[in-house]
Amino acid sequence: MTIGSALALLRMTPRDRALVEVLNELRYLTTAQVREVCYPSASAETTSNRLTILHRRGVLACLTHRAFDDRRAFWCLAPLGRAAAGSLAGSPADGPRACALAAVQMDHLIATNQVFCDLCAQCRAGRLGPFRWFGSHHACVDLGETRVVPDAVILAVASGGDVWSYWLELDRGTMAPAALAAKLRRYRALRQLAGLRRHEPVWEARAASWVLFACPDARRAALGAQVAAECGLERFWAGTASELPASLAQSIGPDLIPPVDSLPGFPGGVVSPAAPVTMIGKEALR
Repeated sequence: MTIGSALALLRMTPRDRALVEVLNELRYLTTAQVREVCYPSASAETTSNRLTILHRRGVLACLTHRAFDDRRAFWCLAPLGRAAAGSLAGSPADGPRACALAAVQMDHLIATNQVFCDLCAQCRAGRLGPFRWFGSHHACVDLGETRVVPDAVILAVASGGDVWSYWLELDRGTMAPAALAAKLRRYRALRQLAGLRRHEPVWEARAASWVLFACPDARRAALGAQVAAECGLERFWAGTASELPASLAQSIGPDLIPPVDSLPGFPGGVVSPAAPVTMIGKEALR
């Protein structure tokens, strides 16, 4: 830990630290999303002021995206913030290049991260237990000749110790049916490979995984369900992005144990900050 990152951590509140951990995984959030996840009891003005303070201290950086009519600001970690995040996680944080690449698809990334925010709201309301969220950069799986690259993976641990994983596909309605079918066939291949390697903890979780197809409207959801059925892909949920958090909460419920801090094959990730949790080691799943 550098002197700068140590001093930055000392001056942070618990909510500031939660924000650093969340941004280390999600990379960018709007001011409204930051408030929803990490400062839910604060006003919009108070949240904005706190972000400005962290910006002045060199913890956060702010990107304005002129492609948006509302001129939203997008917050990410500055170099000092990334160093602090590495200290909190006990491992090196992603470099600036990764954040720059993520900014190229900002609209899609922010829409994906909104699902995380909405799930945190379900967690805060007591309808969903603690979960761990993995961004796309930590969720891709190499299948040999091809790979699966979800927008995110949601991992939860049942009271009996079973690990449940949910692979999020945030569909914007722009992908042609043939391309969508090709993507869903890759998920079927993933499931088939996982079935052959169930003795390994990470593949056991993948074998029992669900694909969550979050899309703009009911018509697109129906198309996704039809294509999944034609591809032979089971354990497939399709609905609008706004419906997904409540549906997942209803399916999983609040009775979850704290999610693992790491799992082989699932590097990184961040625990939902809405509910206080005590981490358990990866040894518990071995």
